[in-house]
Amino acid sequence: MPAGSTQASEPEGPLPDVAQVVCRTGEAPSIETRVVKPQRDGVHVRFVNETGKDLGFSIEDPSEGGMGADAPQGTSTRVVDLHPGRVSISCYDHFTEDGSEVAKAPLEIVDEDGVWISTSLECTSGTAFEGTADYAPDVRGDTEPQTAARKGLRGYMQERDIVEPAGYPEARERIYRLVRAGATLATVSLSRDGAGGWLADTVFGCSELTE
Repeated sequence: MPAGSTQASEPEGPLPDVAQVVCRTGEAPSIETRVVKPQRDGVHVRFVNETGKDLGFSIEDPSEGGMGADAPQGTSTRVVDLHPGRVSISCYDHFTEDGSEVAKAPLEIVDEDGVWISTSLECTSGTAFEGTADYAPDVRGDTEPQTAARKGLRGYMQERDIVEPAGYPEARERIYRLVRAGATLATVSLSRDGAGGWLADTVFGCSELTE
């Protein structure tokens, strides 16, 4: 190496599987783990709120919008369904600040262990549809999530289609995808019925499935 030059050090060992985010008053959060790997149920984020008051947090994904929730005083942990890539995180006061305008800090999610299965659609027409099921409060779902997923997708399936898990395999809310000839043409999210069963919730699909 030439004299006077420097080289960035490479991280040693596996990446951390919990992101540590410290929230302080009037500044962007301090992310002590700039790169994190997801676990099998999603991305674990530990918030350390040092402001002495309850806050909210926002995680923005440039490709798929974002999400937000509460970050109470002290330390709390959230498991969020974020795909690998870069997101930005902010902490803010619900009453005095606009979460979209406060300072943000970046977090990189790297799927080092290959636990994420893509949910991206591969539509030939470039368009997609969304459909959401509506159930009565006492409806009970299927014990096996695979069965619930096939029921949610049955109006779009052909004989050779494959219905398989997607997203994070142990996420609280599961996702399955419909694959036809190697291309993902639809996904269905599943929700729990409160009694140990699964119900098909929202279907995202390519428009060619309805033509």
